Amino acid sequence: MRIGVVYSGEQIQPWLFRALYPVQLRVNCIANSSVIPENRVRVEEFASFFECDFFESPEEMFNTMHPKLDGVIIVSGEKASVPRAQLIESALAAGINVLSPTPPGSLEEGLHLVAASERYNRLVMTGTRFIFGRCIQEILRIVSDSGFGIIQDMRFLLGIGRVPYLNDLLKFGDSHFQIVFEIVRRLFVEYTVLPEEATVMASRNGAPNLACTIRFPQGALCTFCQTSNRQWGNDSYHKIEITGGASYIWSDLQTWRCFSQENTFRMGGGDEEISANIQGSSGQLKEFCLAIESNREPYAGTLRSTLPALWFRERLQDCIEHGQTSLKLSEIRANSDAEVQRLTSQLDVDPRNGEYRREKALLLGKRGDFSLALAEYHQIL
Repeated sequence: MRIGVVYSGEQIQPWLFRALYPVQLRVNCIANSSVIPENRVRVEEFASFFECDFFESPEEMFNTMHPKLDGVIIVSGEKASVPRAQLIESALAAGINVLSPTPPGSLEEGLHLVAASERYNRLVMTGTRFIFGRCIQEILRIVSDSGFGIIQDMRFLLGIGRVPYLNDLLKFGDSHFQIVFEIVRRLFVEYTVLPEEATVMASRNGAPNLACTIRFPQGALCTFCQTSNRQWGNDSYHKIEITGGASYIWSDLQTWRCFSQENTFRMGGGDEEISANIQGSSGQLKEFCLAIESNREPYAGTLRSTLPALWFRERLQDCIEHGQTSLKLSEIRANSDAEVQRLTSQLDVDPRNGEYRREKALLLGKRGDFSLALAEYHQIL
């Protein structure tokens, strides 16, 4: 397994490098993606530490490394010389699989990268590491078991650290949205189950706060609360409660308790707390390598599986910006029917018009019709 790293040298996500050791993953080369000289020095120091090749640019590493890399880990911050989405697409075009721990910045970017990964027949893993941690994996296993019963209610209370604006709160909440949709996906065995309706309340006073009640198909409810900790200066905190027909789960994302009808419980501990596995970093890397070796789709963390979370975040942003207190999927689709028909008619006359096709793809994505949106993107790329 030949693995490269693209790094912008910022003091971000050092967990990734610590997580290499539990899975005994050797880095073959590191490329600098920073425009800041002192960050470039830090990237070169990493290459020296790992005793591997150093490249001045990611494109040089993608195209000149022989034999070609099997995968690349892209840890590139805001001060990178090339946008992260462009780096991912360049790696895919070079025939290299990608692990980018930071999810796409928008639904549009996510759809574009999914289409690119399918075009080049290479995988892209991204998003929350929590899903690969032992705690969330155990919760997913429990709720998927028939003995848990039909989920009646899910409650998420999530503290996201110190952020000044609601949009920042939503952006940092992507990883938590992904957990919600991963649980729902296990129940419905689909990637694209979206909420039929959501009631939204948001406050900018003191520290930004957001609360919403979500109704999924078949009646499952989810209450989702996010708050910034900058008022109190404490660490992030999280709490999940899931009530099934026969059981109940409580978790803080590191430990969990499962209560049954007999009023007994079993508890799992956070024994990964002192290692890089606490947030599933090593598990994510291991699954990335196993998926490449087995030529299969990862069991979690694919780009497709992040699309519902990106969609939900943007719909909440729309509600907040327009002062709306609710959103309904049926209304979103009904309000866009005429525009979809108009764009379809224009494309019938001018099928080569990329602007119309991109506009239609984005509109279909906003409706939650991801498969149709991707079909349009495939004709653009």
